[in-house]
Amino acid sequence: MPHRRAFRSGKAIRDKLVALFLLGVALFTPPLLLLFAGGGRLGGIPVLYLYIFGAWIVLTLLLALVVERGERSPGRGDTP
Repeated sequence: MPHRRAFRSGKAIRDKLVALFLLGVALFTPPLLLLFAGGGRLGGIPVLYLYIFGAWIVLTLLLALVVERGERSPGRGDTP
């Protein structure tokens, strides 16, 4: 049943997106940010800035991966 497979795939994608949202919330909570706010520098750039931009890039790449794989999943046609 292709319809049932598409439904499961949609639920799986939704679950992954919710998990990514929760990961983003966890990565940007003040207690975790304070671990990197010590004033250290790496290559002249504050470690806090490197952490924020690094986490943002990782979340963006994971989001793109989830969305792209969801569009290519079997059972999903090009028609709406």
